[in-house]
Amino acid sequence: MDRPLEIEILKDPSHELQEDLWQRLHEASVARLQPSDPQQTHSLAMVAKRGHEIRAGLLALAYFGGMNLQCLWVHEEERGNGLASRLLEAIESRSRELGCNIIWGHTFGFEARGFYLKKGYVEFAALPEYPPGYGCSFMKKNL
Repeated sequence: MDRPLEIEILKDPSHELQEDLWQRLHEASVARLQPSDPQQTHSLAMVAKRGHEIRAGLLALAYFGGMNLQCLWVHEEERGNGLASRLLEAIESRSRELGCNIIWGHTFGFEARGFYLKKGYVEFAALPEYPPGYGCSFMKKNL
């Protein structure tokens, strides 16, 4: 007789477990695609350094013909000098090279919604009270 399934909640799961689960989801998803659909995934990071010190960076994941901008961070002392714009332009350019036709991500009300709007992004969804008092905007730009 089969043993019943048990659900376990893991705090701070290992990188290996996360990679394994993402890989399983990717394989299941690709199995449903048509051969002509974009199937490659590309995990990307970009960093700006002063010497050996990281002063800004981003993380992004390209899949199914789109780029998901997961993280864009600039050190407080580097803000206002165009560094975020340079990083964003670089990932948009790389997205096009990979055949992506859209880039999207999210930002909280206390972060950079105005910045993305100035860069040609539009809000396509929002969680107005998450986090409470700030909100979350989901932004996209057609490439």
